[in-house]
Amino acid sequence: MSDRKSRAHKPSPGAIVTSYAFKYSRSFFDFAAKRLPELAQYPPDQERGPLLQAAITVAALIQAERRSAGAGRNELHQDVVKTLPLAAQSRQITLIQDLAAELLQTNREDMPGRAIPSFADVAGQADAHLIGQIGEWLVRGFSKKPELTPTDVKVGGALGRNAWTSGTMIVRMLQPKP
Repeated sequence: MSDRKSRAHKPSPGAIVTSYAFKYSRSFFDFAAKRLPELAQYPPDQERGPLLQAAITVAALIQAERRSAGAGRNELHQDVVKTLPLAAQSRQITLIQDLAAELLQTNREDMPGRAIPSFADVAGQADAHLIGQIGEWLVRGFSKKPELTPTDVKVGGALGRNAWTSGTMIVRMLQPKP
């Protein structure tokens, strides 16, 4: 092994989740503008990126919990919180907890201030169901509407699939290389 490789800093699992969720959320909108013209009906605002980033983070954490049967969950969740940039930490944790509360059907106020809850109660649900729930949460955040139209549901499905697929790619990076 070269000296350079041995000195290279290996990012923590939480840093991988947070950095790639940010990267994927930022690259999505340019890509989606061409393939999902319906997205243009929602006013672009500064919340779209953070909402998608939170959804990707949650999707990755659910899939990581599935893969590990919950082993190491608390450490990973704490590492995710710790590696969020300080300027965005409060907002991202709030969004992650909002989506978690919706998926877990619980009150967000019952969650400790800077903690990400366990997703064990939803990890066994079908991917399609979770993708739909994540997508609807995203499109409600983008549209600011409590009730969704059929077009909103279509856009939500695409957003949910994107978040889930991005989460899948992140979880693959977390797996040890053989």
